[in-house]
Amino acid sequence: MNASPYIERYGNLLKQESLRTLDDQILPNTFVMEAPEPFPGFFDYYSDHPVDSRPLYVYLVVKQLYTLEEITRATQSIRKYFQGDFNAAAGVVNIYNKEYHVVRVRHLQDYSQISELQQCYVDEGIEFRKKPGGKPDGPAIIRIKKFFILDEKHPGVYFDVTEKDHGYFTIPKKLNWKFFEDITKKVKFNWERPAFDAAIGHFHVNFGIQDMIRIYNPKMDPEYLMEVRRMFMERL
Repeated sequence: MNASPYIERYGNLLKQESLRTLDDQILPNTFVMEAPEPFPGFFDYYSDHPVDSRPLYVYLVVKQLYTLEEITRATQSIRKYFQGDFNAAAGVVNIYNKEYHVVRVRHLQDYSQISELQQCYVDEGIEFRKKPGGKPDGPAIIRIKKFFILDEKHPGVYFDVTEKDHGYFTIPKKLNWKFFEDITKKVKFNWERPAFDAAIGHFHVNFGIQDMIRIYNPKMDPEYLMEVRRMFMERL
């Protein structure tokens, strides 16, 4: 049997998104947020028909910190009977200096599936947080714990196999969020090709940690990703 040409990694992503609170089509008295525009300026992330109304990135706020094993086992079980495709990952949302543990969900086809999926997690022993007073809408810093399936195009340069138009390149050191924001602005200011969205993160590999940057562009190719990489590396 031939070995898979792809690389599997576990790691983290840190990014900023504007979130809003959902009031409809969720379980009563639960707290759910969504990112209506997870990649600002890119309106066709899931579809060539952006008028389609469907959830993109949904954050189910859980009552407590659950281990990666607990979330993974619940998700694995739900996949066997949930009527539809979805992708889930554990994470933390920090909005207005308040921290919330979440299950981040993607690839739902309809808002009505949110409450159905919530009920599945309840059946698997995951409890959800009650909605706080007011609506904590606005910019949030989000850390997602996730598994990656990668296609290495050049040493240290990867394309995501499961998420279209997501690329990654490794960097030699950890960047704090403020420095990353500043360097991204400098790169974009000097960038003449189509725009991109960026996030920072790391992979766990060889019993250690490899820092990286994630780049998104709906028409990205290896040449594009290598050029973005060059611009970042010159400023590190």
